[in-house]
Amino acid sequence: MNQESACCGWLEDSKNDGMLLSPTEALILMARVHMAAFVLILLAMSVPLQHSFGSTRTLDFFLFPDGSTHVTYSLESDPFLPDTEVSLYGDSLENLVAEDENGFPLTTQSERNILQVETLGSSNILINYDTYSLISKDGKMWSFEIDSPVEFNVVMPENSVIVGMSTFPIDMNVDSERTKILLPSGVAEITYFLAVAESSQVLPTEETPTPEGDNSMVYVVGGAVVAIAVITTIAVKMKNKPKQIVSASQTTVLEKNEPFNIEKVLEMPDLREDDKQIIKFIHENGGSALESDLRKKFLLPRTTMWRAVKRLERYELIEITKKDQQNLIKLTNVEDDKNE
Repeated sequence: MNQESACCGWLEDSKNDGMLLSPTEALILMARVHMAAFVLILLAMSVPLQHSFGSTRTLDFFLFPDGSTHVTYSLESDPFLPDTEVSLYGDSLENLVAEDENGFPLTTQSERNILQVETLGSSNILINYDTYSLISKDGKMWSFEIDSPVEFNVVMPENSVIVGMSTFPIDMNVDSERTKILLPSGVAEITYFLAVAESSQVLPTEETPTPEGDNSMVYVVGGAVVAIAVITTIAVKMKNKPKQIVSASQTTVLEKNEPFNIEKVLEMPDLREDDKQIIKFIHENGGSALESDLRKKFLLPRTTMWRAVKRLERYELIEITKKDQQNLIKLTNVEDDKNE
């Protein structure tokens, strides 16, 4: 009895002889393999999606009296991904610059409000640009409106008076005569107007009535006649004096081949103090600087800085060239000065 049962059991097992798995086990294994591959595919698809948009660290908006806004913010990026997508604020963008944590420029491509930055190997992105689409004006009232996913700073223009704010600020202080406001994330709107400085206001002169019989008008008329006579005499003498012709080359401080001399430039009597500060900053920055860096350093609107740059160019102290669609301000003959 025992031998027959053993023989039958061997005959049943011999049917699957030469097979590693039974049909049922093979089907179960195939199902598990497909499920594991599907999970791996989902993980591979989810990793770039999680890091496709940078994580904002800081976000600052600098408002200027001409209605422009300078936007600057830094973001974290995955150094193992080839590029990072960044959401921009505003429609019209000018002077856009993207740099890594070492200050090297990064290649960018923009489409609408999305900026694609090539960030392979970079862990931080610093973005600067100007826009005119964040501020609107209705009469004398200006309005700045933004929808930010993170906390952000707003630096108001000089001589601005805030009349309305849609949200409560986290912090507020004054830095370099400009109000700096820290606002929470979400939609925020600031309404303000620009006040005229007291020194620039012209007060109307009050007319004082002249009493009858007063002889003060006689003295005033006599003094005016004497003053006219003196001015006429001086004009005649100046007319007979030989004229001194000043050529355009005499208005410049440096000769064409002369190395740049910062001490000589700063001693120019006709150069404005704010222009001297710009020259000094460019000299300390290695002899060149972007126009956007100058506006950020001195907190000046674009039009004001451009007029200052053109003044310095007329003095032949600087040269204006293009670099990555931006204005590069360079001191004249600064390379010869460095070589010596």
